[in-house]
Amino acid sequence: MAEASDAAADIEILTEHFGYPPVSLLDDIINAVNIVAESALVSIEQGLLRSPPSALGFRPPRKPKKSRSKALSADDAAAEAAAAAAAVEEAAKFEIDNGTHQLETLLCSSIDRTFDIFELYIMNNILCLRPGDRVWMRLRHYDGLDFSHTSDTAPSVASVSVLRRKLAASQRLTATLEAEKAQNDALLGLLRGLVARSRAAAAQRGEQRADGARAPGALGFLGDAAAALGAADGAAPLQTTTGFALSQMPALRGLSAALRGLAGKLQPVDGDGTPGRRTWRKGRVEYIEAATRKHLESVRGLELDAHGEVRDGEWQKAGRKIGMHEVKGLEEVVALVGGMVDGHRRGGREEERQAVEVEQREAERGERKETEEEEEKEYEERQETEEKPGAEDVMDQS
Repeated sequence: MAEASDAAADIEILTEHFGYPPVSLLDDIINAVNIVAESALVSIEQGLLRSPPSALGFRPPRKPKKSRSKALSADDAAAEAAAAAAAVEEAAKFEIDNGTHQLETLLCSSIDRTFDIFELYIMNNILCLRPGDRVWMRLRHYDGLDFSHTSDTAPSVASVSVLRRKLAASQRLTATLEAEKAQNDALLGLLRGLVARSRAAAAQRGEQRADGARAPGALGFLGDAAAALGAADGAAPLQTTTGFALSQMPALRGLSAALRGLAGKLQPVDGDGTPGRRTWRKGRVEYIEAATRKHLESVRGLELDAHGEVRDGEWQKAGRKIGMHEVKGLEEVVALVGGMVDGHRRGGREEERQAVEVEQREAERGERKETEEEEEKEYEERQETEEKPGAEDVMDQS
């Protein structure tokens, strides 16, 4: 760790002395060598490509034999020679590209390995400081500075750090305010343009009021905002003030007390509000609701809860009571079906259908009878309910 810290201190001192890091000098040297090597490789490749294939060791195509040349025409012989020459050139180009790539890889690896050793030697033996030289060594721009003398009024590191933070915060605030100022200026410019266009359009139309004044445009209030609001000072106070609101409080209190007195004299809507007494209108509503509920439960076959809603998926308590005539009808149907099955097994399906029809008719007959009885009871109750309002009205009039 000590050696690493000493090396870092040496690099900082040399960087401050040279004005640039020592490693950047070595990087520039290596980059220059790489550029020279790359240009050399490009020149070698171009030179090889310009050379004929025969100079690189590629043999020209052999001439065909005389017997075969006699059989081929002149055009076919020329085409075959051109194809052979193109194949030779393609092989030569491929060999040149492959060899150049291998040469480039070899040269770059050799340069990297060699200059890594060169960088280590320079940093450890040339661009370095001996341990005994750091004690008395002083750079030129530190001449005339006395760090041993300190005063109470001199700024400390903490105070300088605080001032730097304040300066950065003020700079950020200034940048934010300048951005907002630019946005506000752009918005004001847009609004001024709109007001100017609206006024120009109003002037062209020639719209005027009855007193001869020009009617303001759609955005005319933006230009006359100060005049519309007025100067709220002591000379011309606003009309609606706190004093005016306080002066209206007694009148509001009087109105509130009068309303409380009237509220106590109001009568309920459905009667005098005494418990245990029902008007004929309320009785009529209850009768209609009960009749509707009975109709839905008996005729429609619906199951309703206490609030009149259809039950779905919940326990519906006990069903309706079954009369004796319904039980006897079902027993007769069962006996009839049993006898018919014993006597006529082949026509079982037809007999079962007839038995079901008989059972349905019996059930419908029982339901009709029960419905008629309930309707008679409801009619009697309705007659009694219609007779009661007359007596109640006489009592109310008295």
